[in-house]
Amino acid sequence: MFSSTAKLIIGVALGATTLSACHFSNGENGPAGAAPVVVPNSNGQATYGGGYKGTNASLLQAAPKGTHPTIDGGAGFKVPNYPTTTLPGWIQGHPPGPVTISYRNSPYGPILTTLSGKTIYVRLGDAYRISKCTGKCLAAFPPVLTNGAPQATGGLLPAYIGVLQTSQGGHEQIAYGQYPLYTYSGDTGPGQYHAEGKGGIWFVIGTDGVVRKAPLSATSPSTTAAPKG
Repeated sequence: MFSSTAKLIIGVALGATTLSACHFSNGENGPAGAAPVVVPNSNGQATYGGGYKGTNASLLQAAPKGTHPTIDGGAGFKVPNYPTTTLPGWIQGHPPGPVTISYRNSPYGPILTTLSGKTIYVRLGDAYRISKCTGKCLAAFPPVLTNGAPQATGGLLPAYIGVLQTSQGGHEQIAYGQYPLYTYSGDTGPGQYHAEGKGGIWFVIGTDGVVRKAPLSATSPSTTAAPKG
């Protein structure tokens, strides 16, 4: 019969194996088995709490002139009637625990994705840690929520990760470089960027916190080099 200590060691080992298996390992995504990084100065809670040390507030961009960011609850364009969607493993539209974000090499350089590889977008016109996507917009662009301190695979900038409070059951939406993060219901799998440029306000975001509005040159080293943490 195993002692309680032996059971604990086995349980920890199995947990570590499961965590490693969740990370990408095909060379197109974040490094396999990268240790998650807890939000700095959050004391284990998903909150800025005055401890945010990022210096990238100037990266925030307003909705460009000529766009119509109030259409369909903030989508900025007429969106289809998407049914409410949820990510794998979520319960009634909410994550059961802390959520990890990752990155993927793409025509736009290394960009943020969910852990399963789905493209993450930001909305120009969102304010400092404030989402302006509501109603029909949320069905088209589900927010990337977390239940506990958000985490990140290696290669992302932990100082850029934080959260904002949402009205959705007390959970929190992950932000990167001050931008609230979303996925797009029109993307059905990894490597899709169907919302890029939509309404002139929806764009992918690089691991450096910079909004990507156009593909990079095919010869650019940024399309293959891993981001620096």
